[in-house]
Amino acid sequence: MLYLSCIFYISIMNKKIACFSIILNCLFFINSIQAQINLPIDFENEQITNSDFVDFNGGSGAVVYNPQVDDSNPSELVGVIIRDGGAIWAGSYIEIDSYLDFSINTHISMSVYTPISGLTVKFKLEGNNGAATERDSYTTLSNGWETLTWSFAGEPSNTYNKLVLMFDFGNIGDGSVNSTFYFDNIDAFDPSGGLNQIDLPVTFEDPEMYYSVIDFEGNGPSTIVEEGGNHYVQVIKTEESGTSAGVTIGTEEGFATSIPITSSDTKMYAHIFVQGTAQVGIPVRFKIENSNDPTQSVETEAYTTVVGEWEILEFDFSNEASGTAALNTAYAFNMASIFFNFGSTGDSETIYNFDNISFGSPISLNINDNFPDAYRVYPNPFIDKIKIFGIEGSETIVINNILGKEIFKGVGIDEINLSGFEKGTYFLTLSKGSHSRTLKVIKK
Repeated sequence: MLYLSCIFYISIMNKKIACFSIILNCLFFINSIQAQINLPIDFENEQITNSDFVDFNGGSGAVVYNPQVDDSNPSELVGVIIRDGGAIWAGSYIEIDSYLDFSINTHISMSVYTPISGLTVKFKLEGNNGAATERDSYTTLSNGWETLTWSFAGEPSNTYNKLVLMFDFGNIGDGSVNSTFYFDNIDAFDPSGGLNQIDLPVTFEDPEMYYSVIDFEGNGPSTIVEEGGNHYVQVIKTEESGTSAGVTIGTEEGFATSIPITSSDTKMYAHIFVQGTAQVGIPVRFKIENSNDPTQSVETEAYTTVVGEWEILEFDFSNEASGTAALNTAYAFNMASIFFNFGSTGDSETIYNFDNISFGSPISLNINDNFPDAYRVYPNPFIDKIKIFGIEGSETIVINNILGKEIFKGVGIDEINLSGFEKGTYFLTLSKGSHSRTLKVIKK
């Protein structure tokens, strides 16, 4: 339509200069429309050109041919960032034409192809007003396409319009193939898939509710696992975790409704199960807060009392933890976090599990809340070998990679040498009779 309008207008003009000027103006207008850059970004049809990359501190971005066209990424063209010298944060950024809206699509995904698994990919957002925020994700494959995601839930909308990419953050590149990182298909999405926002009671069993957890201060990885038809959260607090490392129940938006706490109704409950050498007397801190104002919060503690089984812990917020603010019932508390062994660093030999978060009264324990076997894997993350605590000798052990491919199988083995494995995430499944349990293990 634009071309036709230009031709029609030119036809009624009798001056070559006017025609030439009109053609230039039309083409400029058309190109300006084509130059619009917004999500999703796939590098096809000249949506992004080399000139759209802004490089910094030793990073160099460009549009290139896909190094591996397959079902995981059939695109012809992709982006690449090559790091050669400079700073540990070297990278490149792309400025989009519209500010990001996180009101619904709270996460960003991106296809990546990297030479080494276990690399840190930092995704930073910046705005022209000086605002900035960043998140990390980690590769699990080498020389293969995979999709990484970053959660920006809770970030303000209409604030950020620069997508800053820093591959292998923390190291200095050398310009080689090991410092060459391909990427594609940048998009924002809603991870809930249309499911309902999390709300109390949190049982991890409602198929209509979006369950998730967020680790912080080095906690994790925490995962929602299934055992005998029961779903619960398994928490790993490693030696690298901070003393106040914990896990938020749900997303940064918190619960769908505020916790109905009053001056006379101040208690919440959780099912807790500790697997490890020390299981009794472990402090478990519980915190509730206003997701829109983190200064509005209250914390309390309870202590584990049993060995080898689930128990119900009571958290009374009228009895705040030492050194923390007293309960203010005027606050709109809508988010909860749990801290295991608060005040101490973690260890790879202890696994914490929680389930059934409720307010006012506890959810009864049932048979599905008990493990048939208290298996645990350590160290996790590992370098060469893993040990499995609780092996009786008849268990079938299967290890799958992130793609589901079986790469190890054995029976009754309590120590496995995985030095030949690539860095990344694996899933170890133990089966015994009608019971099975799957654990996530990470090779550093």
